[in-house]
Amino acid sequence: MRSTGFKLVAAIAAIALGFFVADIFYFRGSNVVLDPRNWFELARVLMVLAAVFVAMMLVGRRIKQDQSRVGRFIATSASAVGSLVANASLFVPLTFASVWFMYLASATDRPLMDQTLAAFDAAIGFDWQAFLSFTNKQPLIATTLVFAYHALGRQLPLLILLLAFARRPRLTEFIALLAISSALTATLMLFVPAAGAYAYFRPSPTEFGNFTARAGMWHFAELVKLRSGAPFDLMITRAEGLVTFPSYHTALGILVVYALRGYRWLFWPVACLNGIMIISTLPEGGHHLIDVIAGTTVGLVSILAVKSIAGYQPRVAAANAQLTSRVSTPKTPPSTSPPASAAPSPP
Repeated sequence: MRSTGFKLVAAIAAIALGFFVADIFYFRGSNVVLDPRNWFELARVLMVLAAVFVAMMLVGRRIKQDQSRVGRFIATSASAVGSLVANASLFVPLTFASVWFMYLASATDRPLMDQTLAAFDAAIGFDWQAFLSFTNKQPLIATTLVFAYHALGRQLPLLILLLAFARRPRLTEFIALLAISSALTATLMLFVPAAGAYAYFRPSPTEFGNFTARAGMWHFAELVKLRSGAPFDLMITRAEGLVTFPSYHTALGILVVYALRGYRWLFWPVACLNGIMIISTLPEGGHHLIDVIAGTTVGLVSILAVKSIAGYQPRVAAANAQLTSRVSTPKTPPSTSPPASAAPSPP
C-alpha cells in the first residue's frame, strides 16, 4: 500500500512540475501577467498546511497511548486531518500551475474551432439548438439539469472529507486522477481552442429562459480579454474555468463516481446525479456533444492511467513470485543406473 501511495504521489508531483515547466515556457511572450501576489498566496497556504500537519502529528503522538473512546476519536481525527492537509499540499500547487497554464493556453490568436466541433456534432446526428429548445420547453427537466450541473461543485469538498476520514489511500488516488485528467485536458485544449456552443450559436435569451442567465457564457468575457492580446493581470484565486474542449465537468463527474466505488449507499445516487449532470453540460454548460465525448474519454483514460501507475496487487505479485520460483527450480531427474545390489557379478 505504501509503495502504491508513493507512486501516486510521485505522479502528482511530476505532473505539477510539468505544468510549471510548461508555464515558464509559454509565459515568455504571453500577454498574461501573473500577479506577484499569487506567489505570496501560494506560500501562505502551503505554510498554513505545513503548520496544521505538524500540529496533527504532535496531537497523534501525544494521544497515542490513550485507549479511551475519546482518545481514539481524537487520534483518528488528527490522523484524518493530517492526511487531508498532506493531500492538499499536493493539490494546491497542482491547481496553481494548471490554472496558470489554462490561461496561457487560452491567450492565443489562433482561430476558434467551434465550427469544426459543431460539424462533428452534426455528423453524428446531434443538433445542439434543437436539444436546447427541447429541454428549455420542459421547465421540470431544465430545473433538474441546472441543479445537477451546479451540484458537482458541492460534491467535491464532501467527497474529499469522506475519503480523508474513511479511505485515506483513495484520497491520494483521487488527487492523482485530478492531476492526470488535468494534464490530458490541458493538452487537448491547447490544440483545440473553442468558446462553446452558446458563443457559437448565439441563441436569444428566450431560447434558454429556463436555464441560468449566463449559461455556458461565464467564461466568455475573460476569454475575449485573453485573446485580445492586451496585457492580462492574472490572480489565480479569481480564475474562471476556460476549458470548452474537452468538457472537464464530464470528466470530473466520472472521477467522483469512481472514487465512491464500494459505497453502495452513495455510489448509485451520485452516479445517477452525475449522469444527469453530464447531460446538463450541453444546455447549461454550453458544451458541444463532442466536448462531452472527449471529456468522457479523459475521465476513463485517467482511471486506467492511475490503475497502471498503482501497479500490481501485493497478493497477486506474491502468488506470481511463488509460481515463478516453482517453475525455475530444477528437478533432479531419477537415476537410471541399477542399484548396487542388482549389479551383475564379475565373472
